[in-house]
Amino acid sequence: MIFADNVMKHEIKRTYRYRLYPSEAQKAELARTFGCSRWVYNWALETKTKAYYQDEESLSFTDLSGRLTSKKKEEETEWLSEVSAVTLQQSLRNLNQAFTNFFEDRAEYPSFKSKKAGQTARYVGTAFDIREENGKRKLRLSKMPGLINIRWSRELPSEPSSCTVTKNAAGQYHVCFVCTEEAHLLPRADGEGGDLEPVGVDLGIESLAVLSTGEKAGNPRWFENEQERPRREQQKLSRKEKKGLGGLSNNWERQRKRVAKVHQRIQDRRKDFIEKLTTRLAHDFDVI
Repeated sequence: MIFADNVMKHEIKRTYRYRLYPSEAQKAELARTFGCSRWVYNWALETKTKAYYQDEESLSFTDLSGRLTSKKKEEETEWLSEVSAVTLQQSLRNLNQAFTNFFEDRAEYPSFKSKKAGQTARYVGTAFDIREENGKRKLRLSKMPGLINIRWSRELPSEPSSCTVTKNAAGQYHVCFVCTEEAHLLPRADGEGGDLEPVGVDLGIESLAVLSTGEKAGNPRWFENEQERPRREQQKLSRKEKKGLGGLSNNWERQRKRVAKVHQRIQDRRKDFIEKLTTRLAHDFDVI
């Protein structure tokens, strides 16, 4: 059993997530960056897989990085130089970590990324920073026109070491900052000197969690309670023509985003409920 007095202070890394509001020009640059980062990841995965099975060669991060440098000089793929080189290098590092997780039995074999899924781009070092503009703190990204507006919901505890910009299926942009901060243990629920305050938690269907104290946490079934709106929006989408003269129909794409926003809202509410419940349990009890 470890108590607060016996624990040495140590630092941990935590992620802080905020909503981004890029301009149209910035959205276009982010789309280009997302596309190049995804292409590099898929290219590196294909190159590494073929080298292993066809040539019995294991390519390292350094090997792939050297080939990527040559790739950017080729006429067919010179467009890779239009975005920040840092994000492309981070795609290679992400793939390298994916293979590490696979070899250590923490994940399946890496799969190719799709442009239909959520899009990400990671910036480190001098490729990003937070700057003041007209009294507001905004995000600067390498090769990005202007500064991007951020909705600050809380303060950062320290200077971030990296940031990851994401776009979900609903068309919403977020940024995740990785910061280092000192870890603090929560005070004991019953004060000092007494017995530890335990609680048993039984997960179920009718109630999300039933505590040994007799409390029932309930189970807000967000989708079932709001199924009329997803059903209505999905019906509208099914009546739209998917293909237009230039590819995807604009009306279909707008409706697809409406459907995605409905599902994103349900997902956010479910996540908010669970995180508030787990936080309360951690504060109210010493042992779970």
